[in-house]
Amino acid sequence: MNGSVKKLRFDFAVLTSHVLPMTNISADTPIPFAGDGLDHAEYQRSPEQLQAFMKKTSARAILLHKGRIGIGDGGRPHRIHPADLVGHDLMAPGPVFLGLEGERPIFAFSVANPTAFMPEENFVSLRGIGGNLSPADLALAGRAKSLFAWHHIEKHCVSCGGKTVARDGGIKQKCTGCGAESFPRVSPVAIMLVTDGDRVLLGRGPGWPEGFMSALAGFVSPGETIEEAAQREVLEEAGIKTQNARYVFSQPWPFPAQLMMGFILEAVTTDITLDPKELEDARWFTRDEILAVFEKRGNAFACPPRQTIAHQLLRQWLAETA
Repeated sequence: MNGSVKKLRFDFAVLTSHVLPMTNISADTPIPFAGDGLDHAEYQRSPEQLQAFMKKTSARAILLHKGRIGIGDGGRPHRIHPADLVGHDLMAPGPVFLGLEGERPIFAFSVANPTAFMPEENFVSLRGIGGNLSPADLALAGRAKSLFAWHHIEKHCVSCGGKTVARDGGIKQKCTGCGAESFPRVSPVAIMLVTDGDRVLLGRGPGWPEGFMSALAGFVSPGETIEEAAQREVLEEAGIKTQNARYVFSQPWPFPAQLMMGFILEAVTTDITLDPKELEDARWFTRDEILAVFEKRGNAFACPPRQTIAHQLLRQWLAETA
C-alpha cells in the first residue's frame, strides 16, 4: 500500500472519543470476512485510553505491507507487541486500533520494511490465503485491510480538499483545513444467483481465467433499493428479466471496502444477451452440474473460492433444493 512513510510515534494526542457504532454478525456465521468478534470499543478511544491500551502487556498488533497480511507460524496473522514497532518506518496513518479481544487490545500497522519482522514472502494476499484462515482471523485481517485502504484512498477532504489526518485510533478522519469529519465508506454491492427451476445462471467477467464462473454482481446506484439493483444488474449484464428478489445474507469484502448483499432471484426470461463490457460469458448450469463441481467429481466450471459470497450462495441454493 503506498503512502507517506513515518516513524512510529505512540502519540494519540490528536484523537477524540467519538466513533460510529458498528454491529457484529454472529460469530458462528459461515460467511467469510464476517463474524468479527472484537469489541470495537467506541467509547474507549480517547488519546489517554489509546495510550494505555498500547502499553498493556497483553496488547498485540498484526502487520500489513502493501495491503498484504503478515502470516506467522501456524498459518495465522503474525502478532507482536506494539512496542516492538518503535523505531521502525510505518506507512500512514500509523497505528490503527482495531478493538478489544476480550481484555486484549488489538492494533494493526502497515510496515514500510517488512523484512525487519519476517521474510517478505510471509506477507500474503487475503485473496489467496483467505480460505485457509479461521473465521476470526479472516474477519480481523479484513477489517484491518479495509481501514488502511480507506486511509490510502481518502487523503483529502471532500468538502474543501484539505489534507486529512487520522483520529480515534484510525477509524475517523478530520480535515486540517475546515475541520470536517469523515468516516470509512462501505460501498453496497448486490450479488445475485438467478434461478430457473433446477438451473442457475453464472457468468465470467472479461479477463477472468478460462472456466471460472460466478454469480452476477453490481454496485447499487443512487435512488434504488438493493432489490432493484439486483434486478437491474441482471437485466443489464445478461438481458434476463427477474422477479422475487430474496435477500439471503451479506458479506464484508475488503477489496477495498464493499458490503456484498446476496440475493436469489427467479428468472422471468431465460434467453441470454451479454453486455460484453460486463461479461465475457454467461450460461445456465443444472443443479447436478453444480453439485458435481462442489463434490469435486465434475468440471463444468471452476468453482468460486470458499471465501467468496458467490460460493456461499451456491452452497445455500444446493441446500435449499436438496
